[in-house]
Amino acid sequence: MSGKTTCWSLLAEALNRLHKEEKEEKGNGDNVKFDQPPVKLECINPKSINVDELYGGFDDQSPPQWREGVLSSVLKQMVSAEQNTLRWMIIDGPVDTLWIESMNSVLDDSMRLTLVNCDVIALTKNVRLLFEVDGLAVASPATVSRVGMVYLDINEMGWKPIIKSWLEKKLDRGKEFKEFLSETAFRYLDRVITSKRENCKELVTTSEGASVRNCTKLFDSLESQWIDK
Repeated sequence: MSGKTTCWSLLAEALNRLHKEEKEEKGNGDNVKFDQPPVKLECINPKSINVDELYGGFDDQSPPQWREGVLSSVLKQMVSAEQNTLRWMIIDGPVDTLWIESMNSVLDDSMRLTLVNCDVIALTKNVRLLFEVDGLAVASPATVSRVGMVYLDINEMGWKPIIKSWLEKKLDRGKEFKEFLSETAFRYLDRVITSKRENCKELVTTSEGASVRNCTKLFDSLESQWIDK
């Protein structure tokens, strides 16, 4: 809830919009070269599967058979595709030494991923890896020194932008209804969040932004029931 996903989503959307405007201006001929190519995204959660399923591995059969991994398979498709499109692989999940150390060869100047079966996947100029992580506590200095970082502080953004974004979607309910929601939210939510932080003990710790977003979802659910009735 610090805005990481929103940042790369908006960047990709902005680049695609620039490409669309340039395409409308120059046309769509075979020999037309665009200054701003479009962007295509692939998103993978590395912690949803084990390392062999991620990078590929040999099974227990005799003789052992190679099974392609999800990340390696998608990455091969990305590097073999046409290079007139920017291809971003979003690796969205907690950093773990089990999978991040295998990325070191991709992140250095060679830009090559070496698999267990000795296959080598070389990244092309149009392919980039973006890591969306919650922290680097278990990342080694070798990994940290190989990447560029953008740090987004969850406390710096706060919960107010979430409410403002939610209220913007309430325009169809009328100006008075939106003003009532805005006044109520900003009057009480700060007190509720402060009380939760100082007087309550959570079994599963949640951020202020996540709590506010869940509150808006709960309100939308109840509101839809009121409208249906």
